[in-house]
Amino acid sequence: MRYALLLIASFWAAIPVLAADGWVRYSNPRFDYSADVPPGFTLAQESDNGDGATFESRDGARLLIFGAFVEEGAFAADIRQRMAWDMQEGWHITYEKVTPGWASYSGAKGSDILYSRAVALCDGSAAYFQLTYPRKALKAYNNLVGRMAKSLRPATGCNQAPASAPGAAPN
Repeated sequence: MRYALLLIASFWAAIPVLAADGWVRYSNPRFDYSADVPPGFTLAQESDNGDGATFESRDGARLLIFGAFVEEGAFAADIRQRMAWDMQEGWHITYEKVTPGWASYSGAKGSDILYSRAVALCDGSAAYFQLTYPRKALKAYNNLVGRMAKSLRPATGCNQAPASAPGAAPN
């Protein structure tokens, strides 16, 4: 019986919670982090391994939210590796800020904008979100990114990671 209740609780914890202003809160029980998802985004896919989810909007924007393990003390190296992968994919990185507890970077490719955010979590893991959206919607998304960046944080009981990190820098 306890196992069944735990399984049900884990399932509901992974489902976004509806908010009055249209934002939803995505919580991930595997890595124990959460992040706000803006109005207009719908769940497109949950990852098979339980590390996160993909959300999409009608204007072509895509939001990946996920957790991952990083080698102890290698949070900054992990971020730099992810930036390198994005640059290999053709993204021109125009802003980056990497600290021991959080990191952000953004860039452009063609008619799209990229914004990536990460926070260090406990036990050698980190939470990330990566948002890509059309350049023509830059102003609208700049207004959303700050809230999203501040919302990415450990869900419970992680005293090593920052409770929240500063908002986003302009693109």
